[in-house]
Amino acid sequence: MSKILTGVLQPGARPLGIGITGARRGVAMFDDAPRAVIVKACTEPELSAECFCALLASALSVNTPPCGIVYEQGVAHFASIELHAPNLMQRFCSDPDNPDDSELRSLVHELVQWIGLGRLIALDILVLNADRHPGNLLTDGEDYWAIDHGRTLNLYPYEGHKFYHLASMYANRLTCANIEAGAISNALTFPLTCAAQPESELNAHPAVAAYAKPFADLVRSRLPSLASSIKGLL
Repeated sequence: MSKILTGVLQPGARPLGIGITGARRGVAMFDDAPRAVIVKACTEPELSAECFCALLASALSVNTPPCGIVYEQGVAHFASIELHAPNLMQRFCSDPDNPDDSELRSLVHELVQWIGLGRLIALDILVLNADRHPGNLLTDGEDYWAIDHGRTLNLYPYEGHKFYHLASMYANRLTCANIEAGAISNALTFPLTCAAQPESELNAHPAVAAYAKPFADLVRSRLPSLASSIKGLL
């Protein structure tokens, strides 16, 4: 069974009203079963990157919502299954568009204690994620899920890890050093074969198949030097 769900978006999807991607909340039919989804229109490369990175994250034990491709009037959109969990900005900030320093400090203080942060950062640097910020990390207060991977894999310029930059503003040097060490140690555990399943899954879907090999080749080329490159790319 494919790990990329394929379905049809039902009428009535409504804008989320947050973020810059124009995401909508709606319902899609997958194999005659309706499921709540977050769906967004994107370019073919971005759609492919979203699917590839969600599958790669799963292969590397980083939580992401189940991913899918849904069609609306014949047009393919990216969809993730609705988890009904807020993102970090929504959880910690009274106005996520205009957070104050105390709210950001509390956000950073909690997230740097998450045991999975180093692994997420290692994944982000592997795929050159140009847009990892607190708004694209969901949490229910215990678990975390990474979302929004359209700006990865050289589709957008990578200019450093956005959350690490935020953490460096509100956390001390020792905490930042521990974040770096966690990312490096996790990168060393990433198997050289981790891109194989995402590549195979994308190859099975015409909407994203053209990017299966280029994305997998990029990941494979970066894996051998990933740990040694992390400090310079934060």
